[in-house]
Amino acid sequence: MTATDKPIKAVLFDLDGTLLDTEALSDKAMLAVFRDQLPEDLWQSYASEGYRLPWELKKQLLGLRGSEWAPIVISYARDVWKIADHNLPTVTELWQGWEEKLNEYCEEVEKCTGASELVERFAAAGIPMAIATSSRAASVAKKRTRHGPLFDRIQVIVPGDHPLVQEGKPAPDIYLEAARQMGVDPTECLVVEDALSGVKSGKAAGCRVIAIPDPRFTTEEKQSFVQEADYVIDDLSQFDGTLFGLNI
Repeated sequence: MTATDKPIKAVLFDLDGTLLDTEALSDKAMLAVFRDQLPEDLWQSYASEGYRLPWELKKQLLGLRGSEWAPIVISYARDVWKIADHNLPTVTELWQGWEEKLNEYCEEVEKCTGASELVERFAAAGIPMAIATSSRAASVAKKRTRHGPLFDRIQVIVPGDHPLVQEGKPAPDIYLEAARQMGVDPTECLVVEDALSGVKSGKAAGCRVIAIPDPRFTTEEKQSFVQEADYVIDDLSQFDGTLFGLNI
């Protein structure tokens, strides 16, 4: 798709999988919650693959809030991992257990390819930035501990548990709130997202959207991103500001 000529006045980033490479740690934390329920041979299989969730499950969770992804994981644990109902966590237990484990791993979080460089380019050009993330505020606080310079460049952070964000992605709430806090009309905002639910959220808010789909998506699956987003790239190092009238 081609971008319009309307000037961009602010950039709104998703966090997980877009600025910070938290997805592998997120998977590791999720599996850790089920450590005592998973058969040993299955656990060892996941360990040998770097503690990554099965892609058939993972792709359903991208961009969702805990209240939305937890029921999906529980159903998967019941149907595929064959964990008995009496051994399954509740939505709240899974969400909290996952956050606790993820917080333990936060010191391992690395930035996504091109994240620092792109944020610095926007900052140097005087373009304000925000983060709009499905993660809760306490989780964001943990994730930013190693990456102060990156976060210091970003003026606004809207977490998933912000009181004015009633509905999670793909609803437009979080990007509308980020634009409101930035004092910029959503149609003058550029959203950067890695999840299809986030892409849909940004478009529903009236923003233009760049998508960075997970490389594990098939070519056919990536067509959904092409259809929904204004532009699709492999990582942030490929960002071309001229497509959106940005001289960075």
